[in-house]
Amino acid sequence: MSQYSPLVIISYLIGPTLIIVSHIGALLVLITGLSWGSVLWIILLYFLRMLATTGIYHRLLTHKSYQAPKPVLWIGSLVAASAGQMGPSWWKAHHLIHHQYVEQDLDPHSPFTPAQGIKGFLWSQGGWLLSSRFFPEKLPMDVEKDTVLKVIDRLHFVPLVALGVLSYGIGGLEYLGAFFLSTTLLFHGVQTVNSISHLMGKQPFQTKDNSCNNSFVALITLGEGWHNLHHAFPASSRHGITLKDEGVAYLPDFTYGFIKTLEMFKLASKIKMPNENTLLARARGVES
Repeated sequence: MSQYSPLVIISYLIGPTLIIVSHIGALLVLITGLSWGSVLWIILLYFLRMLATTGIYHRLLTHKSYQAPKPVLWIGSLVAASAGQMGPSWWKAHHLIHHQYVEQDLDPHSPFTPAQGIKGFLWSQGGWLLSSRFFPEKLPMDVEKDTVLKVIDRLHFVPLVALGVLSYGIGGLEYLGAFFLSTTLLFHGVQTVNSISHLMGKQPFQTKDNSCNNSFVALITLGEGWHNLHHAFPASSRHGITLKDEGVAYLPDFTYGFIKTLEMFKLASKIKMPNENTLLARARGVES
């Protein structure tokens, strides 16, 4: 933590604080009830912010699975920050550490270390954010050199608070409660990739970890739950790939569909995906 100034430490600590506030604030819906409009607001905010997390923070910013103009990266990062997913530097730093030390002691959110069983699940489902591992050892230089991304990172809480204010302005306490509930559901949806996708599912591709393809997690995270493929080929823009009848089969992956849509509008290029021979070789345990 010595690398961080007091202002950055305060800025980062606002993140988990707002997530806790969201959990408490979600209880508002028990008092206000939910109209069809507020239910649609929950779904819309969940969908858009999950897509920004998966398609921008994860596949574009962190793994460079495709290329996109800077405004796409900047706007997408703002939307992801409004999900309570912290800023781009923080997010990328933690995810790269996860891949480097997956399921080892330095993995920040493994369900196998520092605890296992129900404690390990709770740790990977969000408990790690309340530990000393919350602060990454170092921030990624490519993100830090981008002034816009660095500002978004340090002021990551502003889009989230602004969205809460907007929700209240649209429909008072009912929509504010809907915003809190959507944010809470989204937080736990993202965390299931850390927890459930390392505990349950299928492993069609050989990796040195317990990453699994889990259809439930894939459903609620717009394709991120095809996690075994992701650990086998981290740079692949498509995660929804498996094996069937000794051949390659493709699975629903909404985030990949989003990337292909960006490509249609000339907003994405150089989309990376392993060819079928490479996929089959990895299934047999042959490194490409």
